[in-house]
Amino acid sequence: MCSVCGDSSSGNLVGVRRQSRSAGGITPKKWRNRISGFHYFIIFISGSFCSGLMFALLNYVPSYRILPQRVAPHYLPDGNFLQIADEVKVLEPYLSAIRIPASFDDSVKRNKNEHDTNEQEALSSLKVAIEMKQVGKDDKALRLFQHALALSPKHPEVLTKYGEFLEHNQQDVVRADHFYYQALTVNPSHSEALANRQRTAQIVEHLDQKRFEGLDKKRNALSSVHASNAALKRAEKEAYIQHIYHSVGIEGNTMSLAQTRSILETKMAVDGKSIDEHNEILGLDAAMKYINATLVNKNDFITLKDILEIHRRVLGHVDPVEGGEFRRTQVYVGGHVPPGPGDLSILMARFESWLNSEQSFVMHPVKYAAMAHYKLVHIHPFSDGNGRTSRLLMNTLLMRAGYPPVIIQKQHRHKYYDYLQIANGGDIRPFVRFIADCTERTLDLYLWATSELSNPIPLLAQELNGVPLINNFEQESVLEGSGTGGTIRIDVI
Repeated sequence: MCSVCGDSSSGNLVGVRRQSRSAGGITPKKWRNRISGFHYFIIFISGSFCSGLMFALLNYVPSYRILPQRVAPHYLPDGNFLQIADEVKVLEPYLSAIRIPASFDDSVKRNKNEHDTNEQEALSSLKVAIEMKQVGKDDKALRLFQHALALSPKHPEVLTKYGEFLEHNQQDVVRADHFYYQALTVNPSHSEALANRQRTAQIVEHLDQKRFEGLDKKRNALSSVHASNAALKRAEKEAYIQHIYHSVGIEGNTMSLAQTRSILETKMAVDGKSIDEHNEILGLDAAMKYINATLVNKNDFITLKDILEIHRRVLGHVDPVEGGEFRRTQVYVGGHVPPGPGDLSILMARFESWLNSEQSFVMHPVKYAAMAHYKLVHIHPFSDGNGRTSRLLMNTLLMRAGYPPVIIQKQHRHKYYDYLQIANGGDIRPFVRFIADCTERTLDLYLWATSELSNPIPLLAQELNGVPLINNFEQESVLEGSGTGGTIRIDVI
């Protein structure tokens, strides 16, 4: 009985517990779940509100307190970007493995020490050169001066003393004046260079003026030849081919004169040559025909549109997309960094104004054309074809003044680029004289071709290895400063 009661009481207790679980145990668990979800929602709303608040603060608070000032876009990278990276930092993880013999700082110090050593050696050589000059040993003095200049080409004392030697012992006032000018560029307060420059400037100006007068006389002599002269027509046609051959050759075209002639006369491709080399010749031919047909006899100013039309034809076969368009990227030409693309419109507008100004019109035509050539190639407004376009513009100005188109021969391209580099340094006169030399050489060839050959020009009377240069039009001259190099063959056409 007791066991029965115990069983019944135990069963009742279990039933009560089940009821308590069903009535009171489930409700707290659901409440806890609801509280957790509500907390998550509150956290999400709070985070969104804080994010929106921070975004509003960043947008409306003055930028100079929170954000750095915005920098205007540059077309050129920062100067430090173009420098060589510090080799020590770059190779630091590998120093133990590769065992660099010296640090980057030591390399810089070594270069500075080498520069100081070269300068000291140049001054020592200069001292000995002056001693040789005083005792009359000009040959040894000249070599010592050249050695000193090679060691320290921008030392004002070396430039000044070398210039004095050239002026007084070599009677080369023009080069002496150029060295005085360079010395003053480095050190404007150098007393000796300043005194020498004041003495030679007027002399050199007078010599340049006499040179231009001589060119005018030869131009007038050529102008007296009637346009219907058969020899003159042959010379003009040959000079036309020569100009294209040398102008593209300066830029690296490998076509020979005979191959250039064949392309222009037959329009047939040459085996073994690239398509671009063919197209360079055809583009220059189209540009020259445009100049002869429109600009030479144009009784008006040369405009920017005319220059773009020339360039459009120069690159018409090579790159039609870039032809007649300013470049849109930065370019680098040797040691010269041309202006950025964003400045080209302003610079070319100024160039056009200079090209048609009274100041330019009073210059001698050769000087005017040479300066126009340099200014355009210095701006370098196009991605390609700047040199060819500049030479064509120069010849356009010369032909409008009665001169024949000047031929700058490709075997003289090193001098050509050197004089352009000197002009970048501030003295354009050597480049103008170089163009004057090319002009006189071209005039001599025209005058020789239209004469009765009673007095041929000296170069054409010379022989090289027993072969007359007159009959070997592709033979290059081996004489420094001898003149034409490749001689025009007149009697073929």
